[in-house]
Amino acid sequence: MRPISQALLACAALCVATAASGQTPADWDKVIAEAKKEGSVTFYTGLPGNPTTKKVADAFEKKYGIRVDALEMRATELRERIRAERAGGRPIGDIMHSSINQTRQILNEDGNIEKVPLPPNGNRIRKDLAAGWPDHDVQVPTFLLNYAMLANAAQAADAPKTWSDLTDPKWKGKILADDFRATGGGNSWFSVTTEKYGRGFHEKLAANGVAFTRDQREAERRVARGEYAIYLPWLLNYLPSLKGLPIKPVVPQDGVIYLIYTTSVLAKAPHPNAARLLEDFMVSEEGQGIYASEGLLPTMEGKSVEKLPPDLAFLAEIKLLGASKLELTDQMIATAKEIYK
Repeated sequence: MRPISQALLACAALCVATAASGQTPADWDKVIAEAKKEGSVTFYTGLPGNPTTKKVADAFEKKYGIRVDALEMRATELRERIRAERAGGRPIGDIMHSSINQTRQILNEDGNIEKVPLPPNGNRIRKDLAAGWPDHDVQVPTFLLNYAMLANAAQAADAPKTWSDLTDPKWKGKILADDFRATGGGNSWFSVTTEKYGRGFHEKLAANGVAFTRDQREAERRVARGEYAIYLPWLLNYLPSLKGLPIKPVVPQDGVIYLIYTTSVLAKAPHPNAARLLEDFMVSEEGQGIYASEGLLPTMEGKSVEKLPPDLAFLAEIKLLGASKLELTDQMIATAKEIYK
């Protein structure tokens, strides 16, 4: 049997990539050329205040010479702005950055997402995420937000080791949480833990008198002041901003609840090629490195995880417990209202 030539191996790899993305290198070269002609791209993100938006925009402009006009807003505002633009026949936004569930909701209920072939760098998606990614022509995962617990430093040594440990009566009156009864991180956590551990877990937890809040950043301070021993679910990427405070992150042994942020090309985008090129850049090794540098876990294979801050390097090996499902949202909100009154 003759050995397989390097050229043949390269050809095989190219064929696999082409099949996954639905386009040839020549097709993508055309996208790049047209994107440069368009000259600019308007980027809507539902992650207000995060430094990665400017860093990605600056790096993209430097690489391609295409201006990025970024607009940061809350998730609800994001959807309404896109609706208003399309309804008025004057679309401005080209590309959207939001959670996987909101993107699917906008696609299903508003139809304002364009279906496009997967960009070349999208073929590098992590294997543990690829299996659950049926709509790769609608959105491409850019990073993971990971929810764990935040503990007061004085009580951290005795903090829960698993999510189930929260039901121990010793935590009665000591737990603060993002409200499970409304959309957001709290209900996402409620949804996953209900699926994993059953309704009984939450009935026991409710008996511990969980206090609710909708102000996550103030909740961190309340834990630091000792008003509560535990806050959950808490975004691990906020850890670097809390240096000096008497707090400690607690990563349960059974894993973290995660939220996938994705990028999508908007329907009737004025600059569709520039939008696709920016989407590809966000999941390139360079783009993923920018997200990792701010504590956001990359979704693509590669060395970008090496850019995680030293105090968040453990994210590279973190166990993922699960993510909430869009189709269960209404049901889970209703169930949370039944249990936590």
